[in-house]
Amino acid sequence: MNETLYVFLEGKAKGWFGDTVKVVRRNGKVFDFVLEGEKVQPHEVVSIEALDDVIKEISSY
Repeated sequence: MNETLYVFLEGKAKGWFGDTVKVVRRNGKVFDFVLEGEKVQPHEVVSIEALDDVIKEISSY
């Protein structure tokens, strides 16, 4: 299991996310997630995506 997937699954188990998650992408790939109130850098683009879709995507990394 890759580290990104592990972190997302841990976050899901701990209730950090609902049905959606705010993600930051780099080079088209999910790089990180943003929790409520967390600051993002000016150059980061955040999108709201379905959590299950994100987990499926990063499972293939």
